[in-house]
Amino acid sequence: MLKTLLLVLAGLGAGLVLAFWLQPSSSPPLAELETTTGLSPVMQSRAAADDAAAARLAALEDAFAAEVEQRAALEARVAELAAELEALDERPPQASPAPDQVPAVEQVRARGRANGGASREEIERRTVEQLVAGGFAPDRAEWINRRTQELRMAALQAQYDATREGRSLEPGAALGGERTLRTELGDAEYERYLTALDRPTSVPVRDVLASSPAERSGLKPGDQVVAYGGQRVFDMRDLNALTLEGTPGESVVVEVRRDGQNVQLVMPRGPIGILGGGFRGR
Repeated sequence: MLKTLLLVLAGLGAGLVLAFWLQPSSSPPLAELETTTGLSPVMQSRAAADDAAAARLAALEDAFAAEVEQRAALEARVAELAAELEALDERPPQASPAPDQVPAVEQVRARGRANGGASREEIERRTVEQLVAGGFAPDRAEWINRRTQELRMAALQAQYDATREGRSLEPGAALGGERTLRTELGDAEYERYLTALDRPTSVPVRDVLASSPAERSGLKPGDQVVAYGGQRVFDMRDLNALTLEGTPGESVVVEVRRDGQNVQLVMPRGPIGILGGGFRGR
């Protein structure tokens, strides 16, 4: 009897355990959760992290682009200031004449050199005045002023694009705008443009290096280099660029102005060995 009772109790216990095991769970399985919500919690967290990373990357790219643009504008301004310093450095010291003896064009140039702190509109107005005083018609002066700004903007854009793409500009690319303006104006009008803005139109020779092609050809301190190989030279940048053309060592005619007279000298193409022009490596 006791054995039978124990067997009945054991059977009831086993039945309760089996019934609890087979009872449906109240929590949906992982596959059902993914189907209901679209993404599992882990995947949702990962997607949110990816979105945050993409937003930070976009913000960094915008900040980098702004910094590149500011840097290009600063480099262009530094180049302009260096050109002005070069022009000031190349002019020989002169006694200041009385105000009533200063020609009108020189008065305009003096106002043009006093641009510190002036607004962009004021600087542009003074530049046009200088060009008009230098002999340009008002509409031509306005066009030159606007064209100069367009070429300057193109140079900034080229610098910006090169920086964004991780490449360097070709040597001399920063001077492309000035060369384009010279081509569009022609050498004669370009020289008048430089003169109106009180910029150099030749390369003054300050010193001649010993045993250099310049010394052997007879170039002297005080000479003004005006042409190299038949091409007009307005500053040291032009002269350096021309020495790199053609065949190294070939004979080249260098035209210089000495005591008001033009003199032709012959030297081999390449470094000529002079100090002059206030060249600062631009």
